[in-house]
Parts: sequence; structure tokens; C-alpha cells
Amino acid sequence: MSIESFASDSFTAKAIADGYVYECSCGELYNDVGAAITCRKCRNYCVFGHCTHVVDIRTDKVVAGHVPSQEEYRQAAMAAEQKWAEEREELDREIQMWRQEGPHWDAHVARLKEIEREAAEDALWALQDEMSGVRASHGAA
Repeated sequence: MSIESFASDSFTAKAIADGYVYECSCGELYNDVGAAITCRKCRNYCVFGHCTHVVDIRTDKVVAGHVPSQEEYRQAAMAAEQKWAEEREELDREIQMWRQEGPHWDAHVARLKEIEREAAEDALWALQDEMSGVRASHGAA
């Protein structure tokens, strides 16, 4: 018997002895089918983003959900890779903003300067209107 299978057999035996006999699709063990099928770790560790099935490790039988086909898995994996790439890009943009560097920070600073310039311009137009009598000052009665 190899060390790996011994460790695995020992782990499985201990899990069964402790009552953790339900394995969700990401591999986490639970002592309740309901808890296993609603596994929150599957959001991060399963390409489907949710638990697809639960297996009773004592019998290796599916007790909830269904095992996805290879085609379903392939499609989910492609969608997950795209989603994860988009999330990485968003995180990179946020990191640039936090570090106050890069093109996203530069665009943000440019937007702030434009807003500031427009506010100053509006104040000057208001002052000109007030001085020319087009609009009375806010304090005049």
C-alpha cells in the first residue's frame, strides 16, 4: 500500500467515523446532505459556481443532484475561465486605482480635473451674470 493511499484511506475512515460522509462536488465533506448540496466553497472551487452533486463516500453513490457530463463540464469550464479572466481584469484596474498609477488612475484624475474646471467656469459665469445685473446676488433683497 502506498503512502498516498494509506493517508487517503485513513482520512476517509476518520471522516466516516466522525460522521462526515457527504462529499460535495468541490470535495468538501459534510455530515448532512442539505449542507453539502448548498456548499458555499463550490462558488469558488467548482466551475459551475455551485454544488452540482453530493456523493455518500461510504457507498460512492450520488445522493443529491447529478454528476455533470463531460460536455456540461467543458462548457462550464469555458464560461468560468472567461468570468475569472474578467474578474482578474477588474481587480487589476482596482489595484491600479489603489496604487494611484496606470491609465485607469490617469483617466480618473482627468475626470476629476474636468469636473473641477467646469465648476470654476460655472462660478465665473454666475459672477459675470451677477455683476452685469442679469441675475441678482443671493444675498440681495
